[in-house]
Amino acid sequence: LKDISFCYPNAKKTLFSNLNLEIKKGEKIGLIGKTGCGKSTLANIILGLLEPNNGVIFLDGKLVNSLKNRRNLIRWQQCIGYVPQKIYLQNKSFAENIAFGINKKEIDFQRVIHAAKLSEINNYIEETKFGYKTIVGERGINLSGGQIQRIAIARAIYRKPQILFLDEATSALDLYTEEKIINNIIKDDIEYTIFLISHRLQALKQCDTIYRLNKQSLQNVSFKELDKFLYSENS
Repeated sequence: LKDISFCYPNAKKTLFSNLNLEIKKGEKIGLIGKTGCGKSTLANIILGLLEPNNGVIFLDGKLVNSLKNRRNLIRWQQCIGYVPQKIYLQNKSFAENIAFGINKKEIDFQRVIHAAKLSEINNYIEETKFGYKTIVGERGINLSGGQIQRIAIARAIYRKPQILFLDEATSALDLYTEEKIINNIIKDDIEYTIFLISHRLQALKQCDTIYRLNKQSLQNVSFKELDKFLYSENS
Protein backbone atom coordinates (compact mmCIF):
# COMPACT_ATOMS: atom_id res chain seq x y z
CA LEU A 1 0.00 0.00 0.00
CA LYS A 2 1.45 3.36 -1.00
CA ASP A 3 0.23 6.77 0.22
CA ILE A 4 -3.30 5.54 0.96
CA SER A 5 -5.78 8.19 2.14
CA PHE A 6 -9.45 7.70 2.91
CA CYS A 7 -12.40 9.72 4.13
CA TYR A 8 -16.05 8.63 4.04
CA PRO A 9 -18.43 10.89 2.05
CA ASN A 10 -19.80 13.75 4.18
CA ALA A 11 -17.45 12.85 7.05
CA LYS A 12 -15.53 15.69 8.67
CA LYS A 13 -12.59 13.54 9.74
CA THR A 14 -10.10 11.76 7.46
CA LEU A 15 -9.55 8.21 8.74
CA PHE A 16 -5.99 7.97 7.48
CA SER A 17 -3.65 9.92 5.26
CA ASN A 18 -0.57 8.91 3.23
CA LEU A 19 -0.58 5.46 4.83
CA ASN A 20 2.06 2.95 3.71
CA LEU A 21 2.21 -0.77 4.44
CA GLU A 22 4.09 -3.74 2.97
CA ILE A 23 2.95 -7.30 3.69
CA LYS A 24 5.19 -10.20 2.70
CA LYS A 25 3.96 -13.65 1.72
CA GLY A 26 3.55 -15.88 4.77
CA GLU A 27 3.67 -12.98 7.22
CA LYS A 28 1.25 -12.73 10.14
CA ILE A 29 0.17 -9.10 10.57
CA GLY A 30 -1.78 -7.86 13.60
CA LEU A 31 -3.74 -4.60 13.63
CA ILE A 32 -5.01 -2.81 16.73
CA GLY A 33 -6.61 0.57 17.37
CA LYS A 34 -9.51 2.30 19.06
CA THR A 35 -13.06 1.65 17.90
CA GLY A 36 -13.82 3.84 14.90
CA CYS A 37 -10.19 4.52 13.96
CA GLY A 38 -10.59 2.75 10.61
CA LYS A 39 -9.22 -0.80 11.08
CA SER A 40 -12.06 -2.52 9.21
CA THR A 41 -12.04 0.25 6.61
CA LEU A 42 -8.35 -0.34 5.97
CA ALA A 43 -9.03 -4.07 5.61
CA ASN A 44 -11.85 -3.35 3.14
CA ILE A 45 -9.52 -1.16 1.09
CA ILE A 46 -6.88 -3.91 0.95
CA LEU A 47 -9.62 -6.39 0.01
CA GLY A 48 -10.74 -4.13 -2.83
CA LEU A 49 -14.20 -3.60 -1.33
CA LEU A 50 -13.55 0.15 -0.91
CA GLU A 51 -11.68 2.56 -3.16
CA PRO A 52 -9.16 4.84 -1.41
CA ASN A 53 -9.46 8.57 -2.10
CA ASN A 54 -5.77 8.63 -2.93
CA GLY A 55 -2.92 6.16 -3.17
CA VAL A 56 -2.24 2.86 -4.89
CA ILE A 57 -2.12 -0.83 -4.00
CA PHE A 58 0.34 -3.19 -5.65
CA LEU A 59 0.39 -7.00 -5.60
CA ASP A 60 3.76 -8.37 -6.72
CA GLY A 61 4.37 -5.08 -8.52
CA LYS A 62 1.02 -5.10 -10.32
CA LEU A 63 -1.56 -2.40 -9.68
CA VAL A 64 -4.80 -3.83 -8.27
CA ASN A 65 -6.90 -0.83 -7.17
CA SER A 66 -7.59 0.71 -10.56
CA LEU A 67 -10.64 0.23 -12.77
CA LYS A 68 -8.21 -0.32 -15.63
CA ASN A 69 -6.79 -3.33 -13.78
CA ARG A 70 -10.03 -5.06 -12.80
CA ARG A 71 -8.65 -8.45 -13.77
CA ASN A 72 -5.78 -8.05 -11.28
CA LEU A 73 -8.25 -7.15 -8.53
CA ILE A 74 -10.39 -10.22 -9.25
CA ARG A 75 -7.30 -12.46 -9.15
CA TRP A 76 -6.28 -10.87 -5.86
CA GLN A 77 -9.71 -11.40 -4.30
CA GLN A 78 -9.70 -15.04 -5.39
CA CYS A 79 -6.64 -15.56 -3.16
CA ILE A 80 -8.43 -14.29 -0.05
CA GLY A 81 -10.49 -15.86 2.72
CA TYR A 82 -12.31 -13.15 4.70
CA VAL A 83 -14.06 -13.42 8.07
CA PRO A 84 -15.94 -10.16 8.76
CA GLN A 85 -17.45 -8.98 12.04
CA LYS A 86 -20.97 -9.42 10.73
CA ILE A 87 -21.45 -13.02 9.60
CA TYR A 88 -24.30 -14.20 7.41
CA LEU A 89 -25.50 -17.79 7.68
CA GLN A 90 -28.19 -19.28 5.47
CA ASN A 91 -31.04 -21.46 6.73
CA LYS A 92 -29.22 -24.48 5.36
CA SER A 93 -26.96 -27.26 6.61
CA PHE A 94 -23.60 -26.86 8.29
CA ALA A 95 -21.92 -28.26 5.17
CA GLU A 96 -23.68 -25.79 2.87
CA ASN A 97 -22.79 -22.85 5.11
CA ILE A 98 -19.14 -23.86 5.24
CA ALA A 99 -18.99 -24.47 1.47
CA PHE A 100 -20.88 -21.20 0.98
CA GLY A 101 -21.93 -20.51 -2.62
CA ILE A 102 -21.05 -24.02 -3.84
CA ASN A 103 -23.71 -26.16 -5.46
CA LYS A 104 -24.83 -28.81 -2.96
CA LYS A 105 -23.87 -31.63 -5.33
CA GLU A 106 -20.36 -30.19 -5.79
CA ILE A 107 -19.43 -29.81 -2.12
CA ASP A 108 -16.15 -31.49 -1.19
CA PHE A 109 -17.05 -32.99 2.20
CA GLN A 110 -13.45 -33.87 3.04
CA ARG A 111 -12.53 -30.19 2.64
CA VAL A 112 -15.57 -29.23 4.73
CA ILE A 113 -14.49 -31.55 7.55
CA HIS A 114 -10.86 -30.39 7.34
CA ALA A 115 -11.93 -26.74 7.58
CA ALA A 116 -14.27 -27.54 10.48
CA LYS A 117 -11.48 -29.31 12.36
CA LEU A 118 -9.14 -26.34 11.95
CA SER A 119 -11.82 -24.00 13.27
CA GLU A 120 -12.63 -26.33 16.20
CA ILE A 121 -16.30 -26.77 15.23
CA ASN A 122 -16.13 -30.37 13.92
CA ASN A 123 -16.88 -32.07 17.25
CA TYR A 124 -19.94 -29.91 17.87
CA ILE A 125 -21.31 -30.54 14.37
CA GLU A 126 -20.84 -34.31 14.65
CA GLU A 127 -22.80 -34.32 17.93
CA THR A 128 -25.87 -32.70 16.34
CA LYS A 129 -28.76 -34.87 15.18
CA PHE A 130 -27.86 -35.00 11.49
CA GLY A 131 -24.23 -33.99 11.68
CA TYR A 132 -23.10 -31.88 8.73
CA LYS A 133 -26.62 -32.10 7.27
CA THR A 134 -28.15 -30.39 10.34
CA ILE A 135 -29.88 -27.09 9.50
CA VAL A 136 -28.39 -24.12 11.38
CA GLY A 137 -31.55 -21.95 11.28
CA GLU A 138 -32.08 -18.50 9.75
CA ARG A 139 -28.91 -16.45 10.38
CA GLY A 140 -27.70 -19.24 12.65
CA ILE A 141 -30.44 -18.71 15.22
CA ASN A 142 -29.79 -22.17 16.70
CA LEU A 143 -26.12 -21.38 17.35
CA SER A 144 -24.08 -19.31 19.80
CA GLY A 145 -21.95 -16.37 18.69
CA GLY A 146 -18.79 -18.44 19.07
CA GLN A 147 -20.19 -21.28 16.98
CA ILE A 148 -21.18 -18.84 14.24
CA GLN A 149 -17.66 -17.38 14.22
CA ARG A 150 -16.11 -20.85 13.95
CA ILE A 151 -18.34 -21.70 10.98
CA ALA A 152 -17.28 -18.43 9.32
CA ILE A 153 -13.60 -19.31 9.86
CA ALA A 154 -14.22 -22.78 8.41
CA ARG A 155 -15.95 -21.13 5.43
CA ALA A 156 -12.88 -18.98 4.76
CA ILE A 157 -10.52 -21.97 5.09
CA TYR A 158 -12.68 -24.15 2.79
CA ARG A 159 -11.77 -21.90 -0.13
CA LYS A 160 -8.07 -22.79 0.32
CA PRO A 161 -7.03 -19.14 0.29
CA GLN A 162 -3.45 -17.91 0.37
CA ILE A 163 -4.42 -14.92 2.52
CA LEU A 164 -6.74 -14.86 5.54
CA PHE A 165 -8.34 -11.62 6.75
CA LEU A 166 -9.74 -12.08 10.26
CA ASP A 167 -11.68 -9.04 11.50
CA GLU A 168 -12.41 -9.68 15.21
CA ALA A 169 -13.07 -13.24 14.04
CA THR A 170 -12.54 -14.84 17.46
CA SER A 171 -14.02 -12.16 19.73
CA ALA A 172 -16.86 -14.43 20.95
CA LEU A 173 -14.58 -17.36 21.78
CA ASP A 174 -12.91 -18.31 25.04
CA LEU A 175 -9.13 -17.81 25.08
CA TYR A 176 -8.34 -21.55 24.97
CA THR A 177 -10.43 -22.16 21.81
CA GLU A 178 -9.13 -18.98 20.21
CA GLU A 179 -5.52 -20.07 20.74
CA LYS A 180 -6.21 -23.57 19.38
CA ILE A 181 -7.80 -22.19 16.20
CA ILE A 182 -4.97 -19.76 15.50
CA ASN A 183 -2.38 -22.49 16.13
CA ASN A 184 -4.32 -24.87 13.85
CA ILE A 185 -4.31 -22.33 11.04
CA ILE A 186 -0.61 -21.58 11.41
CA LYS A 187 0.29 -25.30 11.43
CA ASP A 188 -1.90 -26.13 8.41
CA ASP A 189 -0.24 -27.35 5.20
CA ILE A 190 -1.03 -24.02 3.52
CA GLU A 191 1.35 -21.22 4.54
CA TYR A 192 -1.28 -18.55 5.05
CA THR A 193 -0.53 -14.87 5.02
CA ILE A 194 -2.70 -13.57 7.87
CA PHE A 195 -4.10 -10.09 8.50
CA LEU A 196 -5.62 -10.12 11.99
CA ILE A 197 -7.67 -7.34 13.57
CA SER A 198 -8.20 -7.89 17.28
CA HIS A 199 -8.44 -6.23 20.69
CA ARG A 200 -7.19 -9.36 22.45
CA LEU A 201 -3.61 -10.01 23.47
CA GLN A 202 -3.99 -13.78 23.12
CA ALA A 203 -4.98 -13.57 19.46
CA LEU A 204 -2.11 -11.26 18.55
CA LYS A 205 0.77 -13.11 20.19
CA GLN A 206 1.39 -15.29 17.10
CA CYS A 207 1.79 -12.26 14.82
CA ASP A 208 5.17 -11.42 13.28
CA THR A 209 4.41 -7.71 13.19
CA ILE A 210 1.75 -5.67 14.99
CA TYR A 211 0.58 -2.24 13.88
CA ARG A 212 -1.48 0.32 15.75
CA LEU A 213 -3.74 2.55 13.66
CA ASN A 214 -3.60 5.88 15.48
CA LYS A 215 -3.92 9.53 14.43
CA GLN A 216 -4.36 8.63 10.76
CA SER A 217 -1.15 6.59 10.57
CA LEU A 218 0.28 3.13 11.31
CA GLN A 219 2.71 2.68 14.18
CA ASN A 220 4.77 -0.46 14.70
CA VAL A 221 4.10 -1.88 18.18
CA SER A 222 6.29 -4.42 19.97
CA PHE A 223 4.62 -7.30 21.79
CA LYS A 224 5.95 -5.92 25.10
CA GLU A 225 4.12 -2.63 24.46
CA LEU A 226 0.95 -4.33 23.29
CA ASP A 227 -0.65 -4.90 26.69
CA LYS A 228 -0.35 -1.17 27.50
CA PHE A 229 -1.99 -0.10 24.24
CA LEU A 230 -4.81 -2.65 24.44
CA TYR A 231 -5.58 -1.62 28.03
CA SER A 232 -5.77 2.07 27.13
CA GLU A 233 -7.94 1.41 24.07
CA ASN A 234 -10.38 -0.92 25.85
CA SER A 235 -10.81 1.30 28.93
